Amino acid sequence: MALTITKSNALIGVTPTITDPGINEVALNISDPDHSLNYTSGTTTAIFAVSYGAQSNISYVSVSGHTVTSGTINLYNGVTLIDSVTLKRSNTVMFTFPEMSFSDLKVEFVVTPNTKKITVSFIAAGQTIEIETGEQSGYKRNWLNRHLMQRTASNAQTAPVSSLNQNKAITGSLSLPNELALFSQDEWQDFIDYSFEQPFFIKEFESLPESSYICFDPKYSTVSHSETRALDVLKLSFTVFNGL
Repeated sequence: MALTITKSNALIGVTPTITDPGINEVALNISDPDHSLNYTSGTTTAIFAVSYGAQSNISYVSVSGHTVTSGTINLYNGVTLIDSVTLKRSNTVMFTFPEMSFSDLKVEFVVTPNTKKITVSFIAAGQTIEIETGEQSGYKRNWLNRHLMQRTASNAQTAPVSSLNQNKAITGSLSLPNELALFSQDEWQDFIDYSFEQPFFIKEFESLPESSYICFDPKYSTVSHSETRALDVLKLSFTVFNGL
């Protein structure tokens, strides 16, 4: 089982074409990783779609900061369906596939009921790194955790009286203990450079687009292997947003 990590984004600075556009909304916001910038659909009965036109050398498409809590997100190449996920929570989504070119890269949002408007913060697409050995034992399932912490007051009998839910950041870490030194000196270095320019996505299960999250504030460590100079031990920690 492999972990998939994004290493590029071809959509930065690209203004998409919107089906069911919102009033006074800025389409370029969807291409900006700043999640304070959003786009909300227009009418409440149409399918909301975001089209990026022709794109080459693409092996992933990710959607972060959306409001689809009961519905489907579809990925199309023109009129051809590439992949689809049905959600009941607003998980970050990452579609992965063999590298291909798109005549029109289109992400379509369909919600239930169809009277609900849709908001999305960020769509990215590009190339990936496959970590074939998968995650280490004890790796946090960051896509299943919550950005919430509950504080509860209690009475004299220590019974719960009132509760307050507060948002909190989720942190993750990844240890790759047996990576080729050639990988750490070449492709991993390019990924490090990219991760300081833009956030990156991690997907844990190939068949589950919702097993994904966006990562930022990375911290890296590269250590020599104890047995051979041909291998390195790579460590990465980061902050996570999974949409929940």
